[in-house]
Amino acid sequence: MNISNQMKVNLASLKQAIGTSVLQKSMGKDQQSMDMLKKMMEKSVSPHLGSSVDLKL
Repeated sequence: MNISNQMKVNLASLKQAIGTSVLQKSMGKDQQSMDMLKKMMEKSVSPHLGSSVDLKL
């Protein structure tokens, strides 16, 4: 294997490592966003509302 081929292999490996790292960071941010959204939704829920209906005839 000559030096040029070895450099191509190393470059491909580096590109894959960088891609994996970026994906992991993105997934971490997505998880944080989902956790925040879940907390906001839990706070907005009022379980006592809508549990009974008053009717007058």
